[in-house]
Amino acid sequence: MIRLYVFIVFTLLSVSFGYAQEVLVCDAVTRLPIRDVATIADGKPVGKTNYKGLITLPEEFQEASFKCKSYISEKLKREEVLRDTVLLYPAEHYLDEVIVQGHHIINGKETLAKMPKRDILEQASPRELGGFDFGLMFDKRLRRDKAHVEKQRKIFAEMDGTNAEDPILKAYNGTKLKQQEEENKKKAQGE
Repeated sequence: MIRLYVFIVFTLLSVSFGYAQEVLVCDAVTRLPIRDVATIADGKPVGKTNYKGLITLPEEFQEASFKCKSYISEKLKREEVLRDTVLLYPAEHYLDEVIVQGHHIINGKETLAKMPKRDILEQASPRELGGFDFGLMFDKRLRRDKAHVEKQRKIFAEMDGTNAEDPILKAYNGTKLKQQEEENKKKAQGE
């Protein structure tokens, strides 16, 4: 009786592990099965997928390669293949390699220091017609920006000199002092 149980257990174990793995090969974009995908397992040809996109792989292999015309070839390990579905990407949607090279390195701080300071509230540069610009009369964005800058300057003027316990005011006043010190150093170096 014990021999019968041992025989049944070994038979069931061999049957469950004896089946080869059936894998579905699909298009990664459309998710439709692909037929005639050449499959190689551990360097040995296995065959091609049928019209349903199915291929039966051997029970023991380490790597499997899937190749098809107009698709990017895939080389997958056993663990990746055993998920039942292999997705192949169309070659038209694939870039092999992208190389970006910079020819000129620009220091942003130096460029900003070289740029002329322009205040939005200053008068526009004189025009040929005696300082009149017909386009500026209808520029709503410029009027809105000027009003915004005036409002912000009033708020900052109120904040100047206040030593409240507000951390934002402290940070603002500290930054303003640092900027004034840097300007004074630049003026002293320039003289």
